Amino acid sequence: MTDDTKSCPLCAETIKAAALKCRFCNADLAAHAGQPDVHVERPLYCGHPAVLYSAWQWLAVLATLGLIWPFYWFKSLSTRYEITTQRVRVERGLLSKTKESVELFRIDHFDLLKPLGMRLVGQCMLHLRSSDAGFSSVLLYGVDGLEQLGDQIRECALQERSRRKVTTFVQA
Repeated sequence: MTDDTKSCPLCAETIKAAALKCRFCNADLAAHAGQPDVHVERPLYCGHPAVLYSAWQWLAVLATLGLIWPFYWFKSLSTRYEITTQRVRVERGLLSKTKESVELFRIDHFDLLKPLGMRLVGQCMLHLRSSDAGFSSVLLYGVDGLEQLGDQIRECALQERSRRKVTTFVQA
């Protein structure tokens, strides 16, 4: 970089220092200069679901004298959630891994499910439905504070939709 060039804050390409628009991504640099960096992806949650997240699982563990607990432990260990301000990633598997990702701007519906067994232990499930044909449904469970996280995901989805200028059409 020299004195007469700079890096585009959106695509990181080298452009002229006096440029008002990036010639690579066509970003309006003057409008972007006064705004905080809201498009940067930040993590909201990263981790595994709880080993036992339902009262019925607790009952099964007690009824089998703990013999079924390793099954639930491996199930929890083989699932990993990474939720950021722009996407939801779900990784499944211990030896062979499957990674699925859905962009937040594609999520259309947020359903918070509270079955009796989960309510008894203070848990819930968050069902996210998206317009992505490859990953149309995401079910998050066993996460502490999932209700508040669901509200954060919803706000981030709305921000991503407005940032990307995405609208949805509702059929009557």
